[in-house]
Amino acid sequence: MVMKFEGLKLLPGIPLQLQFHHTPDVRERSLLVGYLKNKGIVVTTPQINGGSRPVKLGEQLNIRLFSSEANSAVAFSAQTTHVTVSPFPQLYLSYPSSVATGEIRKAVRVSTDLISTIKIAGASLSATIVDLSTSGCRIESPKPLGVAGDRFVMVTKVDAAGLRRIIQLPCEIKVVINESLETDVCSYGLAFEALSEEVSLVLHAYVYYQLRQA
Repeated sequence: MVMKFEGLKLLPGIPLQLQFHHTPDVRERSLLVGYLKNKGIVVTTPQINGGSRPVKLGEQLNIRLFSSEANSAVAFSAQTTHVTVSPFPQLYLSYPSSVATGEIRKAVRVSTDLISTIKIAGASLSATIVDLSTSGCRIESPKPLGVAGDRFVMVTKVDAAGLRRIIQLPCEIKVVINESLETDVCSYGLAFEALSEEVSLVLHAYVYYQLRQA
C-alpha cells in the first residue's frame, strides 16, 4: 500500500527535518512553504551559524515530518531542483511518487542482516536482525535471550540511502520461535516499545528505502 504526498494534506509552516546524504548524521530544521501536486515542493533553507546552508542543485536528501492527517511519522526522499535566496532562502525539491508512514508500513517487514547487540542485566550479547518492520523484528542469537514477556534494549546500526545511525530499541519478546542450541540458533519475535520520534523516523526511512530497493 502506497500513500501519496498530497494525501497528507500538509499546511504551510509545518516543521520538517532534512538530512542531506553527504551529512547523514545531521538533522537540519526546515519549514514547508508549499507544494504543487506532481510538480514540486518548496521548503525553507536550513540555517547554519546565522546564515543559509549552502545547497547545490541535484543534492539528495531525506525529509521527515509528523502528519496529523495520517497520525504518524512520515519519511520520503527528494532532490533539490532549484535554490533561491529571494524573497527569503528557499529550496525547491522534486515531488515524491509516494511517502512512507507509520500506519501504512507498520505490518510490512523487510529482510535484513543487521548485526546487533542485546543488553540484558549488564551483559552484552550478539544477535542478528533477520527481518524488520517499524514496530518489531525477528532476531537470531547463538544464546538464549529469555521468554515471552522479557524486555531488553537492542542496539544496531541502520543505513538508509546514505543515512547511517546507531539506534537503541527497547524490546519485548513476543514469541520464542526456536531455542534449540543443537542448531546454534535461538530465534525470537520482538515488539518495539516506546520508541522516540527520532528513532521511529530513522526506522521508517530504513524500511522505506529497503522496500524501494527490493
